[in-house]
Amino acid sequence: MELRDAIAVVTGGARRLGRATVVALARSGCHVVVNHHQSPEAAADTVREAQALGVRAEAFRADVRERDRAHALIDFAIATFGRLDLLVANAGVFRRTPMADVTSDDWDDMMRSNLDTLFYCAQRAAPHLRERRGAIVAFADVAAIRPWVDYIPYSIAKSCVVALVRDLARELAPQVRVNAIAPGPVLFPDGFDPALRQREIDRTLLRRAGTAQDIADAVLFLARSDYITGVVLPVDGGRLLYRREA
Repeated sequence: MELRDAIAVVTGGARRLGRATVVALARSGCHVVVNHHQSPEAAADTVREAQALGVRAEAFRADVRERDRAHALIDFAIATFGRLDLLVANAGVFRRTPMADVTSDDWDDMMRSNLDTLFYCAQRAAPHLRERRGAIVAFADVAAIRPWVDYIPYSIAKSCVVALVRDLARELAPQVRVNAIAPGPVLFPDGFDPALRQREIDRTLLRRAGTAQDIADAVLFLARSDYITGVVLPVDGGRLLYRREA
């Protein structure tokens, strides 16, 4: 895919990895709809940063866990730009939930925030992406491949994202490519235990935490790569290959 003058929607695009992705797309000449749920000021800042790079960018507030709002987001992109080439499904939540403490609300929220958001946006975007021979890039996680203790709902939700990406790749072929990235230790949450942070870094082969730019570069790679579909690409500094020596 040629990103210059392409049209992209980025869910959860106002902050952190979403923002880095928006800016990277804009730097490549891609016009962007920046979706946010509860971050209007951050979304406005992200839009301004993208526009400063010479592209068109618009913010759209929508809780994409809700089917009608996810559909409204895609409809806004079509009404604003007339077409859609790329959907980047970044929206999601990450939260520690020890097994004994998991409630039905915890479980439902993790599924809705990480899985439903992808499906509902892809559902509405599919016919438009077919017309443009476009692409979807979703955000999974290395936890979908190697689950973490105390994160069962999150790991399962991201495992479902992996399954959905593969289903969508089959469903939408040959017109639409569908892939995912699986970030590793990148942008640790505020308040994350420094000792645990260092432990995770020490367990990467590259001995460093990933950056938002590392993730954005991987998104652009998958968006541009016309012969890759159905792939989940770990972007983890080799974390999945770590094995404690005896």
